[in-house]
Amino acid sequence: MRNILKKFAIIAAYTAIFIALLFVARKNYLLYHSIIEFFAIFTGLSISLVSFATRGFNQNRIFMKFGIVYLFVPIVDFLHTLAYKGMGVFRNWTANQPTQFWIAGRSLEVLGFFLILFFPKITERALFFLFGPLTAFLISAVWFGFFPDCFVEGSGLTVFKIAMEYLMVSVLLLVLIKCMRSRDTSISVLRRSIVSAIVFTILGELSFTLYVDVYGFFNFLGHVFRFVSYLVILNGVIVNSLKDPVQSLLLELNREREHLEEVARRDTLTNLFNRAHFNEWIQRQTKHAALCKIPLSFIMIDVDDFKKINDSFGHITGDEVLKTVARCIASSIRSSDFAARYGGDEFIVVLHDASEKQAEQIAQRIREKVAVSKELGLNVDISYGVAELEPGADHLKVLQKADEAMYRMKKAKKAPLDIQG
Repeated sequence: MRNILKKFAIIAAYTAIFIALLFVARKNYLLYHSIIEFFAIFTGLSISLVSFATRGFNQNRIFMKFGIVYLFVPIVDFLHTLAYKGMGVFRNWTANQPTQFWIAGRSLEVLGFFLILFFPKITERALFFLFGPLTAFLISAVWFGFFPDCFVEGSGLTVFKIAMEYLMVSVLLLVLIKCMRSRDTSISVLRRSIVSAIVFTILGELSFTLYVDVYGFFNFLGHVFRFVSYLVILNGVIVNSLKDPVQSLLLELNREREHLEEVARRDTLTNLFNRAHFNEWIQRQTKHAALCKIPLSFIMIDVDDFKKINDSFGHITGDEVLKTVARCIASSIRSSDFAARYGGDEFIVVLHDASEKQAEQIAQRIREKVAVSKELGLNVDISYGVAELEPGADHLKVLQKADEAMYRMKKAKKAPLDIQG
């Protein structure tokens, strides 16, 4: 009951604010515009301030990235406010210039969302050195008159302005889908805020395609939606970086745990999976293959005369041989397949939904790649054996079959491995 009353009180408060703003806009639109814009500018700068202030203990770098975007966007918003029709700051300007500043500011904001969501590896430094010059260029374009016209007195919005609004809405829809589907933990902690901000920004952009008067209702509504989108982002940043710093710590610990788990599964020399992980993985995979009636094929691989390579050229060269073979294996299989260092100079490859004949082709491709590799200055060859695991069969028996086939191939080679330094 208390929660319901709290939500009702919040809704009532927001409704009262909206009605008050609408009343001010009807009485004096210029006053309303100045109020809503300066609050929006203050909110945008607050996003930056909070992001920069918490950078020392906040491990989620997405906060800093939004902070950089909202450091530059309010600069353009400030010029939009000063240039607005009736302010009298720039006497020779019309309603066109503030509308141009509006498109410039929203373009920066949409670009920020797009880069942060679609290019999560982009650094804060890269964002800063991109948005700084870009902001200066857009301001100069409006100031010196080579920015496309956005509003014409007497006829309203230009085709360019409306097209830009719809283009930004389209990009924001892509960003919205990306955000909702993203499994990135750094995004998930802000997902609700980002989604809400994008929705309000889209509503704002759509509102700004409908007005013919810069003092009209849809212009009023668009500014309200934009301000709410800023508030949502600010609230998300504050909640996640100030009220809940433990969450950031847990996020970092979770990343570290995932990293350690990945390291534990990998062979440190070849970067393929290790035998321990193979033993764990194959149990699950064979059950899944039996359930789905999907065949698996095994390839056992062994480097010919590996001991002789170590004795003749040293263990460092031997390690390079293993890494070369591992690279040849990794480049010959699909992402759905599995490759591991089985032990010593032996490797195991498991091909998903593949016949023994297909496995034979893959094994021969790996052998050819190893043979033509000139990285080491050695003639290196491998022996292999293949076997197909029918759904429901014992994988250990099939693995043994592939192993026996590999040793038959090794014995069948009459000429010794030709090693040249």
